[in-house]
Amino acid sequence: MADERFNGTIKYWNSRKGFGFIAPENESEEQKQVFVHIKAFTSREKKPAIGLNVNYIIATDENGRTRAEDVVKADEAVAQKAATKSAIPTVAIALVVISLIVVAVFALK
Repeated sequence: MADERFNGTIKYWNSRKGFGFIAPENESEEQKQVFVHIKAFTSREKKPAIGLNVNYIIATDENGRTRAEDVVKADEAVAQKAATKSAIPTVAIALVVISLIVVAVFALK
């Protein structure tokens, strides 16, 4: 099972120290803000900044504290999801075609 992904907005960012906090889109009493470190971002093309919408999973460190991991800009998350969905039918079609070729080769022998 894949980890559940969440959406949120960076509310605080310390560029010098490379960490900040994300306010979850659906804020709950238990989880008002989520810690995020610069190393949790999958892409370093755009530096994190206050107001950036992100998509992430929640992880827990060895001390039981929650943090964001596998963080991507929200628009990148949508693009990744679309690419994954379009790749599955392509792979399935390729497997069917290869199977038909193998069957045809053995049938002609």
